[in-house]
Parts: sequence; C-alpha cells; structure tokens
Amino acid sequence: MSTRPAHTSGPLDRMHLKHGTVAALLLDFEGSAPHRQQLMTRVLDRAATLPTLLLRRPTPGRHRWRPLTRPLQGDAHLRPALPPGPGSDLDASTSTLLHHPLPADPHPPWDLWLLSDPAHRRFRICYRIHHGLQDGVGAAHTVLALLGDQPATGPYPQRAAPPTLRGSLLAGRTFLRALHPPPSWPLLHAPPTRQVHWTCQDVRERPVRDAAETSGVTVNDLCLAALAQALRRWHDTRLASGQPCPDLPVLLPLSLRQANERHVPGNRVTAHPLVLPCSASDLGQAVALVRRQTHAVATTRVRDATRLALQFLPSRLSEYACGLITARRAAPLVTSSVSLPGPMTCLGAPLRAAAMLGDLCHQMFGGLSHQRLGYISFTRAAGVIRCGLLHDRALPDAAVIPHLWQAQLTPP
Repeated sequence: MSTRPAHTSGPLDRMHLKHGTVAALLLDFEGSAPHRQQLMTRVLDRAATLPTLLLRRPTPGRHRWRPLTRPLQGDAHLRPALPPGPGSDLDASTSTLLHHPLPADPHPPWDLWLLSDPAHRRFRICYRIHHGLQDGVGAAHTVLALLGDQPATGPYPQRAAPPTLRGSLLAGRTFLRALHPPPSWPLLHAPPTRQVHWTCQDVRERPVRDAAETSGVTVNDLCLAALAQALRRWHDTRLASGQPCPDLPVLLPLSLRQANERHVPGNRVTAHPLVLPCSASDLGQAVALVRRQTHAVATTRVRDATRLALQFLPSRLSEYACGLITARRAAPLVTSSVSLPGPMTCLGAPLRAAAMLGDLCHQMFGGLSHQRLGYISFTRAAGVIRCGLLHDRALPDAAVIPHLWQAQLTPP
C-alpha cells in the first residue's frame, strides 16, 4: 500500500474536474531535439519526486485524488515525437496534439510531447496536465523541475497579506456583478465548433519593459492595453466595420501560489474580471484605462480577499461562486499571464520562448471550457513576450489577433 499522500479537491479543482479541463505549458528550445530515451530517463526520475505527478483521478463521484501505487510508465507520459506540420509549422502540430486525451487511469493525467523542427534547429516540448490537479503557475514550476539542466527560477510567488476593507468590498462586488454581467460582443457567444487551434506572436521584452517604465505601468498592463487595441482593429475590420467598438469584459486569473506551494497539487488561483478598453482611441488611452483597474486590484489586495473566501466559505458556496465568476456569460475571453524570469537549458539546449495554455476541455470534444471561443496568454521567458491564442474556429480570422497585438508593441 502506498504511503504517498492523496489530495482532496478544492472548489476550483472540482470545477475543472467536472469539465475535464487541461492546462499546458509550451517550451521552445534552440538546437537539435534530445533523444527520446534520454529525455524519458530525466523526466521519470524527477517526476517520482513531485507529489502532484503521482496522483490518479478520483473515482467517479469523488473528489479525492488517489496516490499512485506503482512506478510511472514512461510510454504513458512521454508521448512519441511528432514532426512539424506543413511548412515546418510547430504551431500546427501543437494544435493537433492538444486534441489528444490525457493518459487514462491507472496512469496520472499528465504527459509531455516532443515536437522537432530539425530544418530550423529547434524543438518544442509541450507539458499537459489535468487542470483539476494543477494550475498554470504550478505547471510552470513543474515543467522547469522536470526539464532544466540546473534549477531555474519559476514564476514569482504571491505574498499573502491581509486584505483591505476596500479589497473585500471589491471582491464582493465582483460576485454580485457576475449574477447580472454586462453585455459583451455577440460573436463571442456563438456556438463553438470544437475545432480549436493555437497560434502566437513574439516581441522582445526589453523595449516593452522600457515603454512600461516610462508610462509608470507594468509590462502586463501594456500587454493588455495592446490586446484591447488589437481586438478593436479585429472588430472593425472583421466583425462590424463602421460600428463603434464596445469595451470587452475578460477574465484575469490571479495566482495565489506562495513560496512554499511551488509543487503543491491543486489550483492556487483566483480570477477577477477586467474590462478591456477596446473603445479607446489609441494605445496611450487604453494603457491608462487598464492601469486604473489593475492598480485598484493590486493596492486593495483583492486576491487576498478571495483567497480567504475560498478558504473559509462553505464548500458548495465557494464552488457556486467560482462557477459564476468564471462563466462565459460573465467574461467570454480569458487573458492570463506568467513569467519565467531566469535562464534555462534542457540537455544543453537553451530556452528561447514559452507559452501557457489553459481551459482546453477534452470532455467537450476538444473545445474550450465553459464553451468559450478564446483563451489568450502572455508568457515572458528568455527575453521574449509571447502572445498565445487558443481559439475556436467559430471566431472569424482570429489567428490575426496576435499579429495585431504585436503591431501595437512594435510600431514602424
């Protein structure tokens, strides 16, 4: 009988367990792809020391993740290497693998895929895990521990503090507004096709950081403002030419994972609605409107208020609140961010870029959780900011959105 601890789901864990949601992290490296057996040996040896990767799904109707009672099986977790798609397109191969189910019981629900592009001397490793077992920041810590030649710095931990009264009121107001959310773009509420694709665009981090410091905002504020302007241009040219572009509510995940919880199973995360100022006439105005919102969330410690609410509210009420705030009707798009601030190599190959993915829902035939049509992430790694878009084909020409975002941050 195994002596490894089990894990009891929290309210967000149970929501993701119900939907069968998957979290993922993509790491792009420069150089020749490693030999599969060499990679497998490293991954299995290190996975055996990470408790989250040694847990099996709960039995039907239960919420307790069960400890693994036998060694990990390499072929179940390290998937066969895939060649790049047409024209050495790693993104096309990534879209394909995202539709594959996670390993089934009795195996823990996580895997690694190796995508090789020898023509350009690069390769991509995609780490996927059941979102009911781990959030995006937890996945980032895990994949660095699995792959790095040396210990690498993962996302900065959240420093817990008592919430302010204003923060508690703001968190409560968020819940009340979710009961009657404001209208958003009708197209984003169209029925999904469940044909999900992934694409991305990169910008260098240093110029964006310099521009953010000049404006007195964060890099993420600037990325969100550039996204608002990109969506405005997409709306004006693809959706409703000649019509005013309304603002758009999106869901902003906020990590609660603290320094001692880097490898703890479960979702240490909350979320807060943010209104993207798509009606703003230029990037400067959009930055100011985004900053007004994010500054209020940070200074009033809203995430600490929600952390305590998730901890002390009755289980059913917490689960109901999580479902309400994260529903598509309240926010049809998710915009997340994560940073891998330190350098990293894997079997000698340097990391060149990364991307976080979330909300892929395999129980819904490869669609997005809550039937959303889009998930956008900003991932900073190796001096690059990558805007990644996971989108349903119901969104017309959505693949252009990361290009429009890039153009906002790299004007001619």
